[in-house]
Amino acid sequence: MRVTGFKPLDELVNPVEKHWSIEFYGDPSILFPLIHYTVASRSSSSKVYLVHNVEFGGLHTPLLVRLCRIFECRMDNIMVSRSFRLNDTVKILEDLAAEKDSVVVLVFPYNYLPSDPSKYSEATRITGLLTRISVFNQVVIFNTISRYGYFMPEGGSMHHHAVKIIVRMARRNGRIVSQIVKHPVKSEGIRVFSEKLLETGVVVNSSRSLLAWIKG
Repeated sequence: MRVTGFKPLDELVNPVEKHWSIEFYGDPSILFPLIHYTVASRSSSSKVYLVHNVEFGGLHTPLLVRLCRIFECRMDNIMVSRSFRLNDTVKILEDLAAEKDSVVVLVFPYNYLPSDPSKYSEATRITGLLTRISVFNQVVIFNTISRYGYFMPEGGSMHHHAVKIIVRMARRNGRIVSQIVKHPVKSEGIRVFSEKLLETGVVVNSSRSLLAWIKG
């Protein structure tokens, strides 16, 4: 199954069931290009809801346009919501809980958690909604490294149990190392690829229609 549209990572995470939740976590600078791949590739065949929990920046239009040409994406299939605080995120996810057979892309869903460690339990509000949404949709999560755990994703232990597949992504000597942390049917797995491969919007071993080539 196509999850991100980026072949090395799709090979790493497969097999994947339709309603599983899949998470990639690490430094945001690594994840941002992958977010574009996911939105562009999945919109060619599914409704995509992008929930962007970032105050500034985010979508890089030239990269998204280039990937849309490659994947023949449908712009009218992409719905974007931007959150500026925790309650915004919760409200957006509550609305998405009614959706079915769509792809929900969550970008840094725990970004607005309180800085006070005693209030970290607020993360359960998001995790509970994530679980509800994934009953009828596929949820693809892009997450940061936890501020309270050693190289674990943000969200705490409840989040770790709720997500079906977790992949850690790290930068080493100009290359990206992607490693399975959790998978229902794989005990381990790793892929290493050039960071430039992500940044330039090149799809390995891909094919596209003649019309797409002419437009590109």
